[in-house]
Amino acid sequence: MSYRSTVARQSESLADTLEAASAELAGMDLSALDRPVIAITGIGASFAAAVVAAGAFQAGGRRAFPVRSDDMTHGYDLADAVIGLSHRGRSVETVAALQKLPNAKRIAVTNDPESPLAEAADFHVRLNNGSDATPSTTGYTATLLVAGLIHDKLRGVSGGDWANLPAAVKTVQAAAAAKMDRLGRLFATRRAIDCVGAGAKLGTADGASLLIREASRIPASAYDTRHYLHGPMESMDATTGVVIFGAGREIELARHLDEIGCPTLLVTTDGSVEDGDKLTVVHVPAMDDIIAQGIVDIQTAQLLAAELSDAAGLTDVKFRYKMKDTKVPKPESA
Repeated sequence: MSYRSTVARQSESLADTLEAASAELAGMDLSALDRPVIAITGIGASFAAAVVAAGAFQAGGRRAFPVRSDDMTHGYDLADAVIGLSHRGRSVETVAALQKLPNAKRIAVTNDPESPLAEAADFHVRLNNGSDATPSTTGYTATLLVAGLIHDKLRGVSGGDWANLPAAVKTVQAAAAAKMDRLGRLFATRRAIDCVGAGAKLGTADGASLLIREASRIPASAYDTRHYLHGPMESMDATTGVVIFGAGREIELARHLDEIGCPTLLVTTDGSVEDGDKLTVVHVPAMDDIIAQGIVDIQTAQLLAAELSDAAGLTDVKFRYKMKDTKVPKPESA
């Protein structure tokens, strides 16, 4: 299935995953995971999702941290519980991370209950996102959704936005689509694009930078908002672009970039911010849940990546680099 078509069907994917994962979690006792320090891990887009999910736990007063899978493969006692994220459950590093933690309780989120990651975990919740493409769209957002449901289950709270999430995604996709012609013109021939956000939105920025790299082969990087102001933004000019997520310091940053002629996309819940000369604003609804906000926020970046991919003549082009040691191989059929 094409990249654009998987982006378009995310409301259906999210609704399907919500129904399936909610039913599965209803029958689980996750009290064994309710431990002092929670690590959330994954690689690639799954690590970006881990940053978003950790932000939600932290906002609820829990000691939860995104930890890169490779840092957990040495067997150090880094956490009391771990949430492992991997769409297909075959990422070598994430599997090793769950296997090597000496004392932690483990839960895996994948689309395959017989995957190596599921087998390495004490608990498993299945994604029901259907087809995905490269870059990952439905896999990424479905992973976030299930991480949100696990968060609610562990904290004993009810996320009020989940049932309304598919409709919110459709609304944001329509608003973002209306800005894509303008963004396509402003972001054409960029030599580099930075993606910026704070807290959980740093995970969204990381996910956006990966989308842009994979879909259009434009160098892209992610930065925390405040860190970005301490030097990294100095290289940005009329030949580059910046994608910003947020409604605080991010608004002033976006306006400053507009003043120096750097094409900028601001995804914000602040409805008062307007487009500038080089600034394009996409307004998104403010969601009650941090992870739901991350799912809503990434929609514009997914569409921008498709726009840039088309402009580069790379529509649905397969990845050039396929390393042989990043996935646990499937067993040969008898």
